[in-house]
Amino acid sequence: MRFFLPGMLLGLWLLAWGEVSVGNIVSGIVLIAVLMLAFPTARRVGARVRVHPIALLRLVGYVLAQLAVSNVLVAREIVSRRSRVRTGVVGYRVEQPSDLTLTLMSNIIALAPGTMTVDVTDDPPVIYVHFLLLSDVETARRTLRRLERLVVGAVETTGTSAGDPTEEGTES
Repeated sequence: MRFFLPGMLLGLWLLAWGEVSVGNIVSGIVLIAVLMLAFPTARRVGARVRVHPIALLRLVGYVLAQLAVSNVLVAREIVSRRSRVRTGVVGYRVEQPSDLTLTLMSNIIALAPGTMTVDVTDDPPVIYVHFLLLSDVETARRTLRRLERLVVGAVETTGTSAGDPTEEGTES
């Protein structure tokens, strides 16, 4: 897991450049090294992220399918003569909240054209999503519920983080 974050950052760097080249890889590694030194990640005490490979593949497949569908819908909206734009913001209360779940969900939502995470609250755990093409609020909530189930199934966090206020100042 030590190389997960740098590997993910390098992958995003290469995606941003649009091609894999020696220069892009080297510049990405240098940039990631500088970022990791400037902003060290918080050390977790007893906290572990467990990845379930099959469930992760399901999540990736779902996200790729949703990206394809949303790209087609937004492109169709752009080229059509008649506008079907019906925007709206939907609040979705996360049933199994964790920092990891909220972060992954909000970032996956922001990837797709036509949706954008507007706000995330901790108490209560709610993600507010802006939809460009909102036809039915309940359908949007079902889509967010399915995304949550896939995220929770793919990755889970166990343990507590260092500096957790519930852990400080407790004495026996």
